[in-house]
Formats: sequence, C-alpha cells, structure tokens
Amino acid sequence: MSMSILGTAVPAEWVAVVVLAFTAGMCVPFRYGIERLRGFGRVVIGKLPYAPPPGKEEGEAMEAATEGDHGSGSEDHPS
Repeated sequence: MSMSILGTAVPAEWVAVVVLAFTAGMCVPFRYGIERLRGFGRVVIGKLPYAPPPGKEEGEAMEAATEGDHGSGSEDHPS
C-alpha cells in the first residue's frame, strides 16, 4: 500500500518510520539530542581523508586547525 504525498507515491512503511522517528525525537530533551547529533557529526567528519595544504606538513596543519588558526593574516591568506 502506498500514499500520495505532494503527488509522489510513498510506501506506507516509510511514512510509519518517519512518524515513529519524529515521535521518538520529540521525547528526547533538546540539549541531549543536539549533543548526540554533534557527536555523530564528529565521527563522520573524523572518517574523512585529510590532506594538508600545500607547503605544510600534516602534523603542523592539524595543530593549526585544532588551535583555530584559519590563516587570517598569514602568508597563505593575506588580508
């Protein structure tokens, strides 16, 4: 069985899963949910391959990135 949503046929199982996920999400405190989403984002981003910018070693580039040095005023990005 399928339902028509905005002119698109959507299986009833998908609608049920979305409603269930929405209901479960509404039962979680907001701050807790945001912390879990941020943690998930960190895991996903941590799995992406990293290549340092040209002219920098990997360790030096990672250290600069974790310190929040985004190149403002440096020789890479003159103001």
